Amino acid sequence: METATQFQIHYVQDAGRTPPSPPDPLQPGMLSRVLDEIDHGLLLLDLTGRILHANFPARRELSSGHALRSSDGMLCAGQPGLQPKLRQALKDAERDCRSIIELDDPDDPLSLAFIPLAALHGASTVDTVLVMCSRRPGCESLTMQMFARSKRLTRAEQNVLARLCAGHGAEEIACLEGICMSTVRTHIKNVRQKTGSNSIREVVYRVSRMPQIVSALRIASEG
Repeated sequence: METATQFQIHYVQDAGRTPPSPPDPLQPGMLSRVLDEIDHGLLLLDLTGRILHANFPARRELSSGHALRSSDGMLCAGQPGLQPKLRQALKDAERDCRSIIELDDPDDPLSLAFIPLAALHGASTVDTVLVMCSRRPGCESLTMQMFARSKRLTRAEQNVLARLCAGHGAEEIACLEGICMSTVRTHIKNVRQKTGSNSIREVVYRVSRMPQIVSALRIASEG
């Protein structure tokens, strides 16, 4: 058994040690993981359009080949006729101008924001461009599930709320869910009461402002 004096010596020795440094949040692996937790597609490009990094939603956009695709590591529009929009946005970024373009793909339209990023260490010259894609529908499913669980909503009530958040009216919901209008109204009333909201519009607004949480299973599948 250690004496009080021995314990004190060990304690002082431990206290004198320099604690390990926390991980640098800008390490490539950590930064990549952070970007993958964001449900907007994010790409880093050089001024020629070469892809330096793409997070999970962006890689999904590229693999679909609809609005965007990758050709030899270069960002390209899915439709050749839309490629000039990408080139012009990159030229604007080189002049340190932000821009938003719309790729009107007939099957899968997409909006892109081009944000010029100056080099590190205070340099004023743009050498990298951040491209932000519009968020795709359905990204909020896990957030919806967590919100519903915290408010003790039933599965049916959660389904109705999800339909409302997607912009459907009561009649559409009744048709889509295969239930009668009175049941839809009952679910809406229960959602409003369980969430302590004055109106269902307030509930939808609250859900729309919640952080969008991605599934850990999605990240694991990419590992």
